[in-house]
Amino acid sequence: MVQEVYEKILVSEELKDLSEEEKLRNANIMLHRYLFVIKGKRYEKKQETIQKWMEEDKLKQDKQDYSPVPAGIVCPLCGASMHFNSSKHLDFTHDSPIMRMMFLFKCGKCQKQQWVYDDREIHVSEPDLCPQCKKEIDITASRKGKVITWEHKCKVCGFAKTEVKDFGKKDEEWEKKQAEWKKEEEEGKKLLEKYRNEYCLSEKDGLEHVETLEALEVGREVYEEEKQKYDDKAYQIAVNLKKLTVLEIEKLLSERLQKETYVKFTLDKPDMGKFVTIPFNVLDANSTRKSSASEATLKKLIKDTLEDTNWRLMSDGIHYRLGYLSGTLKAYEHEEDLLALSGGKKEVKLSKIDPEKRAKYMSHNLVQLSKMSGRVDGIEATRKRRLEKEPEGFFLNDGKEGYTCGICSAIVPGEKTWWDLRGIRCPDCQRNLKEGIVPLEIFEDDHGYDVIIKSWNFRDNHGVHPSSIKKLRREGLLHGRDLKHSDGTVYYTIYLVSENQEFLKKYPKKPTTKAKFVNSGDMNRYKQK
Repeated sequence: MVQEVYEKILVSEELKDLSEEEKLRNANIMLHRYLFVIKGKRYEKKQETIQKWMEEDKLKQDKQDYSPVPAGIVCPLCGASMHFNSSKHLDFTHDSPIMRMMFLFKCGKCQKQQWVYDDREIHVSEPDLCPQCKKEIDITASRKGKVITWEHKCKVCGFAKTEVKDFGKKDEEWEKKQAEWKKEEEEGKKLLEKYRNEYCLSEKDGLEHVETLEALEVGREVYEEEKQKYDDKAYQIAVNLKKLTVLEIEKLLSERLQKETYVKFTLDKPDMGKFVTIPFNVLDANSTRKSSASEATLKKLIKDTLEDTNWRLMSDGIHYRLGYLSGTLKAYEHEEDLLALSGGKKEVKLSKIDPEKRAKYMSHNLVQLSKMSGRVDGIEATRKRRLEKEPEGFFLNDGKEGYTCGICSAIVPGEKTWWDLRGIRCPDCQRNLKEGIVPLEIFEDDHGYDVIIKSWNFRDNHGVHPSSIKKLRREGLLHGRDLKHSDGTVYYTIYLVSENQEFLKKYPKKPTTKAKFVNSGDMNRYKQK
């Protein structure tokens, strides 16, 4: 089936617009993923299936060996007693779970033979029908030595046929059939040897495969859980809190308090328990403030300053003596603590996955990747909801570092990262985009392929040394759009494919070495060209 689907995909009318490489690549990915799941599921049931076969065979053998011969059987023709004639047969079909033993009895008086079930029920054979009129036909048999003759006669239409079988001669038909079976068996062994590694799994690969499938199952739930977190307003506040270090919080509070004439803000030695707590002290330089006013003012200043951070003033408050004020700061680091800090609480939801399995795979790469994907998609959904109020986009201001501009690749912090449906940008690229210097067409392709010429690819893709770029621009053969900082300095240049057709004719893009997947006739194999 896989081979047939593979061949049909390559000639499918619906995919005629795709290149041969795209068809080959996607067909292989799709079919290998399909087989990946099937092989894993079959391996999961391997031992169970083998055990089932063994139990079924044992049941049949026990039925064959231990079913008692029924007693008191009388001849249905003459009424005389019948005796067991040593032949027995296990009667069953693959479609029915019922198994019955049949015993061959013979009448000592009229010599009639009759099959009888183990529950003493007489076996009634299906009547033989005439091949012409389909009515019941009479069949009589006679034996002379090793030759048996069967006479077929129909009383309705007169059809007659004689069959003779000489068991003393070699049965050429039987030998021919045996030869065919042997040939089929040998061909089957060859096919098994050829395809076993492709369609079946070894113990090592099987265990790895099953673990991968189980990790995917856990990963799906973890992904959904992580994504749904961002629908909770308290959680959104928690993840956007600025996670400040001790040095950063000291600097922040020193600068803020000094503006209100609280000076010489210092931190004492921290207590590194479950939470980080640090005593602090500061001097009130405003001698006109009374103790209660000084305490209240400082408390409000610290509370307002720490509101969007992971730090808080502890509940024991501020203590004042002769212009010297002291208190204790507390830091929150863990997700559940930050969530509680934001006014929410972590909901405990019943998991669809067995807790043991969940614990086993939580550190698996696929589960961690799923968790990361859920976080990314959850954040993306939150940002899209924010677009309802700010449709043109906004600066993230999430307190995070290390965003990469989608245009110039500069690394920028969250407060300087602009976001809209086109992606993320540094403030300079956003300004250049708004002014029309950055063209909208660069967003037409997810990766910029065939839309812009990357500056670092001039040498490898077009054979142009970076030192020659300025010369080509002066000659008018190469056209670039210079992106500038607010002070007028150039920090990045965009080279559009649409504006550099003359350059591309003279310096066409070099063909790249690509892997091509080839159907070998026995499965989707590939080779490197």
